[in-house]
Amino acid sequence: MCKKSKFPLVFNIFLAFFITLVVTIFVKAGEGALTPESFIIGMIQGFCLNMTLETIIDLPAMGNKFVRALGVKKMEGPAAYFLRLLAIVFVIVLMSFLLMFCEIGFAMGAGFFGFWITKVPAIFVVAYITAAIVFIPSMKATAVICSRED
Repeated sequence: MCKKSKFPLVFNIFLAFFITLVVTIFVKAGEGALTPESFIIGMIQGFCLNMTLETIIDLPAMGNKFVRALGVKKMEGPAAYFLRLLAIVFVIVLMSFLLMFCEIGFAMGAGFFGFWITKVPAIFVVAYITAAIVFIPSMKATAVICSRED
């Protein structure tokens, strides 16, 4: 058990793990390169990137600003929930550019952008569906783990 103040960190671990797991399998299987080695390397790189982004950037606050900018009045309703999640996942997937560029960008040169833009829509959909599925169960699990008073 951990302190309630650690809730955001623990929740970020769950979210980063599940998004990285599914997206790594999706990308590597789509490339026909899903091996234990490529899976482990992809998981480590992806998890580190996602965890860093989720910890450094205040994604929930950014998601709330996005929802407000769209004029949604009921911040706790389903529309706000899915739009907030959309903004959060969009930032995470957009930042995958950094990981992909580090992995292959220099070798591909100018062709990298075309390669990347063809992958992003599918990766975004997979990451969004994954986040939508695991978000609430991850919050509940985090609440159980982080139940100790500060």
